[in-house]
Amino acid sequence: MRKITMTLAAAATAAIGFAAPASAQYYPQPVYGAPQQGYGYNNYGHVRALQARVDRIQRDLRHLAARRMISRHEYNNRNQDARDIERRLRRDARDGYGLNRQEVYQAERRIVRLEQKIARDVRDGRRYAYRW
Repeated sequence: MRKITMTLAAAATAAIGFAAPASAQYYPQPVYGAPQQGYGYNNYGHVRALQARVDRIQRDLRHLAARRMISRHEYNNRNQDARDIERRLRRDARDGYGLNRQEVYQAERRIVRLEQKIARDVRDGRRYAYRW
């Protein structure tokens, strides 16, 4: 009988611990004095994440061009678009505050649009003719 009581008591305390309301759970307090834009101090983590996506796109473009899955003209145009995104990211992140929400949104939209253009270029129907 004592084992059953101890087991039930342990289960009850565990259930109470897991059923704590969200307001009672730990949440770090914001650090005042620094801009609160997310993704680390001064939002440079978001800039690095977006830059990594652009680098991956450029690497994929080189791979597609080497395998002749896109034409030379398509490669040059999409590579120029990727460089424009890089330049804008660098320019927007140059000030001391990183990117604001609108700049992050615009950069993400430009990257998504570029990825869609590359996907369209790959499947545009021309396999091996009129490429290089």
